[in-house]
Amino acid sequence: MIISTNTKGKENFKYEIIFLLFQIFFIIIFCVSSTYPAGHNRQGRNILVNDSTFIEKHGQLRVEGTNIVDKNGTPLSLRGMSFFWSQWMGRFYNYNCVKWLRDNFKCTVLRAAMGVESGGYLQYPDIEMNKIKTVIDACIDLGIYVIIDWHDDNAQNYLPQSIDFFKKIAALYKDHPNVIYEIYNEPQQVSWTNVVKPYAKAVIESIRPIDPNNIIVVGTPTWSQDVDTASRNPLNYENIAYTLHFYAATHKQALRNKAITALNNGIALFVTEWGTCEATGTGFLDSAEVELWMNFMESNKLSWCNWSIADKVETSAALKPNVSSDGGWPDTSLTISGSLVRGLIRLYNDTINTGIRGNKEIYFNFGLNQNYPNPFNPETTIEYTVSKPGISKIKIYDITGKLVYTIEENNIQKGTYRYQWNGLNSSGAKLASGTYIYELETDGYRQAKKMILLK
Repeated sequence: MIISTNTKGKENFKYEIIFLLFQIFFIIIFCVSSTYPAGHNRQGRNILVNDSTFIEKHGQLRVEGTNIVDKNGTPLSLRGMSFFWSQWMGRFYNYNCVKWLRDNFKCTVLRAAMGVESGGYLQYPDIEMNKIKTVIDACIDLGIYVIIDWHDDNAQNYLPQSIDFFKKIAALYKDHPNVIYEIYNEPQQVSWTNVVKPYAKAVIESIRPIDPNNIIVVGTPTWSQDVDTASRNPLNYENIAYTLHFYAATHKQALRNKAITALNNGIALFVTEWGTCEATGTGFLDSAEVELWMNFMESNKLSWCNWSIADKVETSAALKPNVSSDGGWPDTSLTISGSLVRGLIRLYNDTINTGIRGNKEIYFNFGLNQNYPNPFNPETTIEYTVSKPGISKIKIYDITGKLVYTIEENNIQKGTYRYQWNGLNSSGAKLASGTYIYELETDGYRQAKKMILLK
């Protein structure tokens, strides 16, 4: 058969169009299939949501005025726990413990306290450095922030060692936005102008050529309380915050007044350590002052870490003696302070705000709604939605983190459920007025919200 040249051109053009359409078809198929993991049921209603970590959500931190802000310029409050001195409680400096503090306590920041004197870094630099690096690496892997704390009260006496330590840390971790440098834990009653500030300048100037971006937190005199003094003669560098420490039963409104002065003078504060009790770490647990300090820190968007992850027999320790080093602690292994603080971290770092979750699927209609009315008296409605059959639990905690009521539904079908709660505990007794946390758990997922009971 003879075909003219003109007919061949048309025939070739037709095949080119068909080939192009096949290419487009296969590209679409590839894009759709890559949306789902292998073996995923595409006919179901569930979808895969990006399991971004807290770091991926907030990224590089910086200081703007009195605020710490995230990569989007939004003020951000970090809340978490401080480890105890590394040379004395080093057994908790491990990956599993860090993961438990992220997943169970809901920490978005942890503080690795490098013990310097008394059998610490000065005598055993390699051993102590490895402990700190283990925590840093775990926080990076798990997507939360980490404070690297030169935990000393006489740091000006060991300036060469401090500079050497932070230069090594900066060289290793300069490219990670997780890192926050705390260059002097608690200067004692020494001069800000003549002692602490010159020390800080020397250490900052050793870090900045290596890491120009990550925040540096600077200790202040009188065990990091004289933030007002520092605010009158601040350091002239970017991305600097100043350390404020308090222990609720000892440091009260007078110290908050110093903090107010510092904020009014335009410096950023970071509460890298606070305790529920007296400054000795022992004695009376002052829950009323803890509440006042919480209100102060939240209203001023201050980040904080509680002291401490330790099983030492003292009030400030979060853990009872002889607990596992790897986390997994039942509620009965927490001290009163540990239970209180975990409840506060959960209250303010709920899963909706932090984005911390497991590497599973989030179902399209999984969700916990805000209770109504809120505040309420005498009862309120809790509403939640699930998209697959299973078991659901609503757990209600008081402000200390103590479980007061559980609603468990077995073999529920997908749909929306409502439950009326009348402000009674599991024994039928009336609960006091205050803030409570209600948490939905289903198929391994949790969401939590706050509600207020008024009497």
